[in-house]
Amino acid sequence: MGKGDFIRNPDRRVKLLVAIQCIWAATLIVLALWWGTLLRQQSDEIATLQAQLGVPSSQVQPRLDRVERMISGESGTFVLLILVANGILFWLFLRDSRRSKSLQAFFASMTHELRTPLTSIKLQAEALRDIEDNPKHGPFIRRLLEDVERLEGQVQRALELARIEAGGAIQTQSVPLKNFIHHKILPQYSNVDDRLQIETRLDPGFVVADPTALNVIFRNLLDNALKYSTSQPTLISIHGELKDGFYFIEVTHRNSRFEGDRESLGKLFYRGSNSQGAGVGLYLIQTLMNKMNGRTEFAPSNGAFITHLTFTGDGEGETSA
Repeated sequence: MGKGDFIRNPDRRVKLLVAIQCIWAATLIVLALWWGTLLRQQSDEIATLQAQLGVPSSQVQPRLDRVERMISGESGTFVLLILVANGILFWLFLRDSRRSKSLQAFFASMTHELRTPLTSIKLQAEALRDIEDNPKHGPFIRRLLEDVERLEGQVQRALELARIEAGGAIQTQSVPLKNFIHHKILPQYSNVDDRLQIETRLDPGFVVADPTALNVIFRNLLDNALKYSTSQPTLISIHGELKDGFYFIEVTHRNSRFEGDRESLGKLFYRGSNSQGAGVGLYLIQTLMNKMNGRTEFAPSNGAFITHLTFTGDGEGETSA
């Protein structure tokens, strides 16, 4: 489990915080006992020195007892206040953690329930497209299908975000990347052929990846390109090279209009100044690539938006690609 997984895993955070709280409390108690022992030793030494100087013991001992009680009371109160404050902070953390889990569960459940009606609407729209003879209705039906597919993409992103934030695992396998893109990704954009031109040049080869994660990654890239193009049609090139055990992908959106901080790309909920989205798509791409032991680089420049993806190649699959 990587650093990002640890940060997003609430159970591991709670366990770590409990361990830190126990260590902190034990350290305070040990220090308090040590200070008390040291104070008693110092008091005995002071009493001995004053007795040697001829100060009557009836004057020395009450004074030392009073000072010792004062220091013990103040230090004990200070340690107790620190322990109580830490206990309150820990309780607040647990309460917020439980609330966060409840919100994540509700969010995941709600988005999951949306998938069934969206699938039904899409099937009905496709059936209507096949039986409708009036050419005037064609653009409306096509727009309906585009909107439904866009909503499906948003629901898929929301489900994947909820799964990742809950510490969900990635199930990697050997995936023929070229066939996956041509037979799984591109057919999803058959309804927007007039607004999207994709040029591919991909080496045959297999990568170690999760098919669901791959679908989310490439759909986010293509959906963003459609949304933020400066002209029509949207021009996309997908080039892939298998080299030294890695599969390097370069996805170039040639008529992009990104405006914002390049260094902040990939951060959750970061949106460029011209963005209309929620700032989730690029975060999901980067997070999913990290979970699959890959690398991501976003490089917007000169009217183009280039995304570099590096996958681990599957040596066994290369010979059969």
